Amino acid sequence: MPGIKTEENPSMEDPPEGPEVKEDTLETSADNHNTTKENPSELSTNSVSPTARLIISQIVTENFKSYAGKITLGPFHKSFSCIIGPNGSGKSNTIDAMLFVFGYRAAKIRSKKLSVLIHKSDQFKDLSSCSVAVHFQKIIDTGSDDKDYEVIPGSQLVVSRTAYKDGSSQYFVNGKKNTFKEVTTLLKDCGIDLDHNRFLILQGEVEQIAMMKPKALTEHEEGMLEYLEDIIGSNTFKAPIEELAKAVEELNEERGEKLSRVKAVESEMEQLEKPMKEAQEFLKLENEITKKKNMLYQVYVSECSKAADAAEAKKKEEETRMQDINTQLQDMTNDIKARTKEYKAMFKKYEKMTEVLEQKKADFKEFEQQDVKCREDLKHTKEKQKKLQKNLQKEKTKFENLKTVPGDSEKQIEVNKDLKASLDGKLKAEEEKMGGIMASLKTETAGLQEEKEVKEGELLNMQKDLNEARSQMSLAESELAMHKKTIDDAWSKLEKAKANLTSATETLAERKSSIKQLEQQIPVAEAKLQKLQGQHSPLKQAETASSQNLHSLVTKVEEARNSLKSATDRGALIEGLMKQKKQGVIPGIYGRLGDLGAIDEKYDIAVSTACSALDYIVVDTIETGEKCVKFLRDNNIGVATFVCLDKINHLQKKATEKIQMPENVPRLYDLVRVEDEKIRIAFYYGLGNTLVAKDLDQATRIALQGNIRRRVVTLQGQLIEQSGTMSGGGTRVAKGRIGCKVVSEVTPQELAKIERELEQTRSSATEKREKLKQLEEELETLDKDLKEMKLTHKKQTMDIKAKSEQEVYLKDQIKTLDKEHQTAKAGVDLTQFEKVAAKYRKEYEKIAEVASKIEAEAKRLHEKIMEIGNKRMKSQQDKIDSLTNQIAEASSAITKATVAIRNASKNMKRAEDNIASMEKEEVENREAIVKIEEEFSRLEDEASKVLKDYDTAEKELKELEVVLEENKEELSNMDTKQNELKKKQLEMNHELERYVTKAKENQQKVKHWKKEFDKLELHVIDRENPEKLTVYPEEELLSINGEKISYEVTVSEEQLGKMSPNLAAIQQFKKKEENYLSRVAEYDELTERRNSQRRSLEDMRKQRLDMFMKGFGTINEYLKEMYQMITLGGDAELELVDSLDPFSEGIVFSVRPPKKSWKVIANLSGGEKTLSSLSLVFALHQFKPTPVYVMDEIDAALDFKNVSIVGHYIKERTKDAQFIVISLRNNMFELATSGGYLQDPRLLQDRSYQPKEDGMRPS
Repeated sequence: MPGIKTEENPSMEDPPEGPEVKEDTLETSADNHNTTKENPSELSTNSVSPTARLIISQIVTENFKSYAGKITLGPFHKSFSCIIGPNGSGKSNTIDAMLFVFGYRAAKIRSKKLSVLIHKSDQFKDLSSCSVAVHFQKIIDTGSDDKDYEVIPGSQLVVSRTAYKDGSSQYFVNGKKNTFKEVTTLLKDCGIDLDHNRFLILQGEVEQIAMMKPKALTEHEEGMLEYLEDIIGSNTFKAPIEELAKAVEELNEERGEKLSRVKAVESEMEQLEKPMKEAQEFLKLENEITKKKNMLYQVYVSECSKAADAAEAKKKEEETRMQDINTQLQDMTNDIKARTKEYKAMFKKYEKMTEVLEQKKADFKEFEQQDVKCREDLKHTKEKQKKLQKNLQKEKTKFENLKTVPGDSEKQIEVNKDLKASLDGKLKAEEEKMGGIMASLKTETAGLQEEKEVKEGELLNMQKDLNEARSQMSLAESELAMHKKTIDDAWSKLEKAKANLTSATETLAERKSSIKQLEQQIPVAEAKLQKLQGQHSPLKQAETASSQNLHSLVTKVEEARNSLKSATDRGALIEGLMKQKKQGVIPGIYGRLGDLGAIDEKYDIAVSTACSALDYIVVDTIETGEKCVKFLRDNNIGVATFVCLDKINHLQKKATEKIQMPENVPRLYDLVRVEDEKIRIAFYYGLGNTLVAKDLDQATRIALQGNIRRRVVTLQGQLIEQSGTMSGGGTRVAKGRIGCKVVSEVTPQELAKIERELEQTRSSATEKREKLKQLEEELETLDKDLKEMKLTHKKQTMDIKAKSEQEVYLKDQIKTLDKEHQTAKAGVDLTQFEKVAAKYRKEYEKIAEVASKIEAEAKRLHEKIMEIGNKRMKSQQDKIDSLTNQIAEASSAITKATVAIRNASKNMKRAEDNIASMEKEEVENREAIVKIEEEFSRLEDEASKVLKDYDTAEKELKELEVVLEENKEELSNMDTKQNELKKKQLEMNHELERYVTKAKENQQKVKHWKKEFDKLELHVIDRENPEKLTVYPEEELLSINGEKISYEVTVSEEQLGKMSPNLAAIQQFKKKEENYLSRVAEYDELTERRNSQRRSLEDMRKQRLDMFMKGFGTINEYLKEMYQMITLGGDAELELVDSLDPFSEGIVFSVRPPKKSWKVIANLSGGEKTLSSLSLVFALHQFKPTPVYVMDEIDAALDFKNVSIVGHYIKERTKDAQFIVISLRNNMFELATSGGYLQDPRLLQDRSYQPKEDGMRPS
């Protein structure tokens, strides 16, 4: 259907973002569409043999959209079920439920996201999930009646899906969790057409089927052509056809390109024909020259062999003399190497020991810094511990005293109470005695006694008030004294902290003064050190430069000696020629080729072996060469070979061409260094494209690789020629024919000058080395002093930091103590306590004053009575007074003890808190002391070990320095002796080389001419009759005139030089011919491939067309029949816009309603569009049935009559499938075999009916 295609349309549900579903998209594959072959007039109900088909038995929803709770929709009839209900009752939610299970996106289910599908109402406000389960089963129709079917056992299938509030969802099959892909695969296997979705017609989509465009305008759209082709199955050919068409087009382009190349090669081959013939003439002349050189080279070999034999005899005599000096020199060299190796090993050990020593020094400095900090911390912590212990002991003593106060006071109270009770009894007895005495004197003292009794009664009443006032006064004075003591203690601690702060400040000032001095001394020392370092760097550089210059001069002297020796060794021939050059007679001479270049020593043997031309004389022109030959002949000096630069300039192009380097081996020519670039081409003349291999195996691989032949030489001197010949072996190899540096001409006078310069440089280097040593010693001493000053500075800086921290701590402590003092003062109003104490004292004194007056009056009266009673009364009164005073003292003691008990509990609580705090702080401080002492002990142990290791390493280093200096001196002496031996060797070697050179020159000439002879090769012009070079016997060689032949070769070469053929034309012509034949073959092969692909393309296009036209014709016939039946006489047709190419313009859907003309679908009414679309749907059902159809309000635009027609068709003509129709039409419901009526969704109820059996119609 339009817009529901699962491959491209986004209506299908993307896999939920939750953790359970991970598929990217719904994957579909093209089914193998089998076109129905039955007659259009035969409907699917006329099947001969019943087959199993899938139906939906019921749908169970839980909290899905408008369905709250668990709702069962169904059971559905096997063929035709209808769901009706008022608008908004949730009919379409039935289809939404199926869409949800089949994996459609939330937008297709009329929701923005999956979480919106969860039911939400006043009764159900916060549900976490919703689910839908579709129950499937397979049945076999056994008759035409509604109940004539059998359910296949075990075919029941429940596919469900649950959505959650976070937007995720899960799929289940028969209660087991599955992935979305597995569910869709299962449904497809059961016959549900999820690829085309023809089984679902949503609300408002029925008209869109007939309204589709003939063909999609873009690849993301779908027209009638794509819709039908997808159902027929011919679209499976589309992608392969496009690929084949593209391949054919590419082959056509490639074929055109190949044809162009064939024509181009043919044209080039024609252009090369003339140069090819010229090159053949050139090669014939070269063959003539080669034949003459063959004769000439054999003459040269014969002459040089005889001369070499004579020189070899004299050379052997001198070699014996050289053997002894070489043995001595070798022994000396071995001793120097051994001693140098030993010195390097010792120096390496010295460097490692120096590094170890520096590391130990740095470690010890680090330990010193840690030691200073540790000492300061330990000192500060111990001082703090002493203070804490002292204060704690003091507080504990105070607490212990306070603990005894309540008990002692209770005892005192008990004792004094007992004493008071005893005294009261005694006082009463004495008073009774006194009363007896007074009774005897009553008559005489009656008036005084009465007055006295009144006063004593007043005094007794006053005594109670006096005792109360005394108790209150004592209590107030005790509290005042206690608070004064607390304030005084806080003040004492504050003063002590201030004293400690003063001490720390003074120490800090002393340290800062010391630091200031060090800060003045350190920059001076650093400036001096920097100055010495500034002197050290230039001096070091000067010493290094002087040493390098010394080494350079030593090398230069050796090279000059070697150059002078080489100049002497070159013999009379080269010396005579160079003399002619210096005199200006023959200015065009450059010199011996081996002396004009240089190469690394590694390649000395290789170049000496591969380049026979190293002994050739390089001249600028052939005229210069002729002059040199004439000079040698006239003076009978000898024979030499000359390289004329003007004759080898044509090699310049080859020399600069880049060649293939197998295995990345170098070309020997590229390794040669020259001062004059004009000479370089001469080396190419001698070396060509010779490659250098590391060994013979590699050389063999490179030289004989396939059809390509290369000239390769190894580093050991084995040589493989292009012809395949190989040379090498023997006990001696060619070497020394070229130096590591370009040789310059040196005279004996210049050598003497360089040697004098060497001696001066050696003296200067020795002087600078001594100055450098002295400066380094001074630097070392100053650096050591500076480091000690810096260490002291660092220690005192750390001490300052510790004292500063202590100062800050003391300041903070002072602030805290001051605050405690102020808090103690502010927390207790002493003035108020003083006022209270003064008030109670004043009250006491007032009462005491009144009592004193009454007592004095009573005493006066008593004295009068006593005077009357004389001694007996006085004696008794003294007893009473004594007992009264004792009772007053006991009462005062009881009062004081009571006050002490009352204050003791408060003081004990305060003391306990202070003790607990002090004990905790003391324990923490003691633990800190232990940790610091452990750290201090560890630092001492480790520092001692490091210091011991440092002393041991320093001692070993000094011993090693002495040994190194001795070895250095011994090596210097051995170098001197070696140089003397080398000097002797050079002198003796000079004598030997005179004979060696002569023998070697002739041997090399013999070898050279033999190599030149071996190089001679005739060009094969006539392959059928190839020419060969002649080997002449010795007798015939004696009669040959070499000079004449040489002249003839020169003339021929001049003639050859005037010719400029393209020698490559022969090979190029051959290659072009081969290339032409190859390209023609490629062109033919490509043409055959193109034709084969084109045939395949046409076959596939035909298959697609045949398949499509067959299905299209069948569908068209079904469409006409369906439309005529539904419209009772109308006509409908699917037309190809382009009948010749159905896939170019698409398909037009045209209809002719009854009693009307043919019309385009767009011009039809809504009902006519619906009938047209349904006709096509039913025709497609005939063509390719699907077991289940679900349709939402397909009859919305139809009148009563057409609804009945459609309903009858569904009921009677499509019993091989299950139709579930949502409708608002009564007659559709009545025609359904079973139906369901949905009421207001708020009621959350539904009812099922059997219209025929119940005879009910929805109202």
